[in-house]
Amino acid sequence: MSSLRVEPVVTDSFGIAPTLRDDTLGVKLSGTGDMAAAPALGLCLKALQAEVQRLSIHVVEFDVRALYFLNSSCLKAFISFICGLAGHGMKCKVLFIADARLGWQRRSLAALERMSPELVSIEDA
Repeated sequence: MSSLRVEPVVTDSFGIAPTLRDDTLGVKLSGTGDMAAAPALGLCLKALQAEVQRLSIHVVEFDVRALYFLNSSCLKAFISFICGLAGHGMKCKVLFIADARLGWQRRSLAALERMSPELVSIEDA
């Protein structure tokens, strides 16, 4: 399998760290997913979508346990990512790993799970 062609994103208040393990793309998000983070997240997710297709990834695992806020613009970026996968006919599973102590994470991500239950699931850690 080829190496990942997406670089980490690091700002003062937000981070995205992608890694590749076999046929699983891991993406660790940290900090605050606010209006300042939305453009970087959108661009990164678009690049990750291309990598899923290029590398025939079967699972994308978003670890959001270190994420302390996620606004609607960032949620929209995830919706575009998931719709893009489905629109290209990719059967890639999308797993969100949430912090069970941060109830807002599961509540916010539940909308993504309801939108595409065949692709999206949430796991509390």
